[in-house]
Amino acid sequence: MSAFTSFIRGVLEKRVLVIVGSIVLLGLGMYSLSKLPIQPYPGVAPLTIQAISQWPGRSTTEVEQQVTIPVENALAGIPGLQAFRSVSLFGLSVVTLKFNDTTDPFQARQRFITSLSNVNFPDGVTSSVSPDSDATGEIMRYEVKSDCASSTDLKTLQNYEIYKELKQTPGVAGVSSFGGKVRQYQVIVSPESLQSKGVTVTELITALTNANSNTSGGLLPSGEQQFVVRGVGLLKSIDDIKRVVVSTHNGVPIHIGDVASVVIGNAPRLGMFQFNDNPDSVEGIVYLRRGENATEVLARVRNTVENINKQILPPGIEVVPFYDRQVLLDITIGTVKHTLFFGISLVLAVLFFFLGNLRAAAVVAAVIPLALCVSFIQMHLWSVPANLISLGAIDFGVIVDSAVILTENVMRHLEEGGKRLNQSIIYSTGIIIVAYSPLFFMGGVEGIIFKPMAFTMGFALIAAMILSLTFLPAMISLVFGENLHHKPPGFITKLLDGYKPLLRKWMDRPLTVVSSGGICIGSHLIEHYPFGNGLLANARREQYLVASHFTQYSGFGLFGQGD
Repeated sequence: MSAFTSFIRGVLEKRVLVIVGSIVLLGLGMYSLSKLPIQPYPGVAPLTIQAISQWPGRSTTEVEQQVTIPVENALAGIPGLQAFRSVSLFGLSVVTLKFNDTTDPFQARQRFITSLSNVNFPDGVTSSVSPDSDATGEIMRYEVKSDCASSTDLKTLQNYEIYKELKQTPGVAGVSSFGGKVRQYQVIVSPESLQSKGVTVTELITALTNANSNTSGGLLPSGEQQFVVRGVGLLKSIDDIKRVVVSTHNGVPIHIGDVASVVIGNAPRLGMFQFNDNPDSVEGIVYLRRGENATEVLARVRNTVENINKQILPPGIEVVPFYDRQVLLDITIGTVKHTLFFGISLVLAVLFFFLGNLRAAAVVAAVIPLALCVSFIQMHLWSVPANLISLGAIDFGVIVDSAVILTENVMRHLEEGGKRLNQSIIYSTGIIIVAYSPLFFMGGVEGIIFKPMAFTMGFALIAAMILSLTFLPAMISLVFGENLHHKPPGFITKLLDGYKPLLRKWMDRPLTVVSSGGICIGSHLIEHYPFGNGLLANARREQYLVASHFTQYSGFGLFGQGD
């Protein structure tokens, strides 16, 4: 008795244990699938970190020389750096670093922040680091909507209430806002009043800056008690600003209200957001932190939005999402479910068509979900995301290849072919895995797209081979019992009757067969030479750029480009 036959007999003797283990495997696979990070498409964008520095009122040349270049020098040499570029604009500097695919995001950001902190910026420069997200990290867009509040009030609520609540949601990397007017307390100086009072603009700015602060006065003992002493000087209203003393003239204090008017206005606008019929609305964008599960984070964000609308915002104002990544994720999940269902159904139908036994076809098809469960578990352990490529491109016919070999041989009672059967299953599965092996060594965008598929298929094939030697014999013995009889379909018998004589005929003429195959391949190569190459299929598309320019006059342009 061969070792393979002994192994099969052991499986048959412990088939209940094997079936229970398969049920446990199914449960673990479903749990792992629920925890997988789901992507609508592979994230091909490299790790990118930006240093965004603002220096209001400074020219492009000053920003380039005193901000951009020092930042570039400080960030140069960070390990894993692949590309480096910078942009200097009026009052703005953006330095972008792109890293290799193998670079750890956390370590890269830590080194980035440490290097940026060593830069000696000029006075008035504020620098920040881009959110820990990627190019596809946008998961929700919303409008701060109201029929009664002004755009200034909506912008204030967005910046001080809505932003704080959403930013504290686990898994959110950042929140950006567009549109609305930023509230400002503006001091409009009258040159004539300054000249008549003998006050300079510098004195006014200094007085206003020094007046807007609180001061600690220590502790004042009083018997067994102590009182906290402090000077409260924060400005709270327009009248407080008007009463600030700038200087004295002949013993008479000169207030800001004597030389300027104080009004509530808004900061100069660089753009605006229009939504539907609202020409001046406020928009917010929520970004997903790198590596987080978009479905779970979106659920938390929706709960936070509901809490904001019910408990934070005043009546008449609400946050209304108009883009939710979950819609795209649901489409992706639906596509994957459709592919899995019809793929398994088609395999089941084909197996029944050729095996002629529904129970045998169902047992073979049951290997597919169990093999995929092994892939789900490994994807969960190795943090491989689920997307249309990693799950939607699975070849179910290949997965059940070893199961079909075993089932067909078992149904024909080929016990004498145990050794050959063992080798055929292992060899066929090994050849398929080797065919997928080049995908594991791809780099760049190709590797990001196709490695998850190779990972999923590799583990599914190995699991299918193991299940064919364990689960399949146990289920066949349980389903068929001792009365296992196989009668092939009639059309298969007729096909074999016509095929066998033809095969013997061609076996006697190997040179003719090889020559015919070579002629077919050669004609095909000549017909399709030269071969085109490309990672993805090209599709004609129209690109439109809408540009708005806000200078002395407003300009609007629509440009179209087709390729």
